[in-house]
Amino acid sequence: MRELTVNATYVFVVLVAIVMTQFIVRLIGQASSGALPTDGLLPLVGFRLIGQLPPLMVIAVFISTLLTLSRGWRDSETPIWMSAGQSLVAWIRPVLTFAIPLLLVAASLSLFLSPWAEKKSVEFRRILDARDDLAVLAPGLFQERRRDKQVFFIESTDLVRGNIKNVFVFADDPNGAWVTRAREGRVIQDEQGDRYVVLDDGKRVRRSGANAALNEYELASFARYGIRMNAAEVKNDPLEERATDTLALVDRGTPSAYSWLFYRISVPLAGLFLALLAIPLAYVNPRMGRSLNLIFAILLLMITLNLMNIMQAKISTESIGFYSALFLFHGVLALFVFGFYYRRYRGAISLWPWQRASAFSSASKP
Repeated sequence: MRELTVNATYVFVVLVAIVMTQFIVRLIGQASSGALPTDGLLPLVGFRLIGQLPPLMVIAVFISTLLTLSRGWRDSETPIWMSAGQSLVAWIRPVLTFAIPLLLVAASLSLFLSPWAEKKSVEFRRILDARDDLAVLAPGLFQERRRDKQVFFIESTDLVRGNIKNVFVFADDPNGAWVTRAREGRVIQDEQGDRYVVLDDGKRVRRSGANAALNEYELASFARYGIRMNAAEVKNDPLEERATDTLALVDRGTPSAYSWLFYRISVPLAGLFLALLAIPLAYVNPRMGRSLNLIFAILLLMITLNLMNIMQAKISTESIGFYSALFLFHGVLALFVFGFYYRRYRGAISLWPWQRASAFSSASKP
């Protein structure tokens, strides 16, 4: 149990580090392009990580069980276990004692906490999209505000004074497009709560009117010029199924809702079968090493997770029913686990004392 716990901790930490790195790199790319403010990186990474914890815990349980029992074969501890009159199936009890508490936590995360984290992530992104300050503007990049049909460009920022330097603004106004350039600017808020970008020491060029000729422009210089930032409302659109509570999915009853319900239920159940499958997969020939066996086990893990995603997609397209998919996927997985036990140990799965000796002799044959 101690070795299983240590291995599971190491594997889980490595998986979390890999997933967090992927999320951070992806969000930093969005922040560098100006699509996401930098102060929104850590909350989004935290929400996304919580949503990915259930499958990571299942993978950690499977790999840690595989590594621990493989060491027993490699160091000849399992043959000694069998020669002492113990059946290999006796490994099921300590493995399940270790795996079931973790899988119950994974089930709680999958059914309740992960949807909450996805919901908070969507709501937080909507709040960030509705922000009307220049926090999303990155120096050296052209940033479009589609709501106002404006394009901003700033050369640099003064973090001490809170100003922006060398500002360029282009706006597609119905009365004629205009271009403004200023030496510096800042964001202020008046007594009514309206927000403005105030530009200092600049010039403005605009078309004389919507029907003006191509070469008719108006040129003006200004000491101070304010551009109102229209307030944006936070979107209140219906949440996607992945961010919907489990009970709400049951009430909704759509194929897409049932597909996500299948996924949330299948993750911990598949983890239980994978933990049992790790016992026969842990067999290692000491003369050949364990690399090939580990590769095969990881391949089976990937196939299982991909089949789960395929069944989820089939439910969403109404190619198969929810209960049929649930029974088919887990039924086939259970049969596969039983068949692997029988093939690996050639019937050495009995718990009866008088059959253990014959089980060991048959399992020890090449």
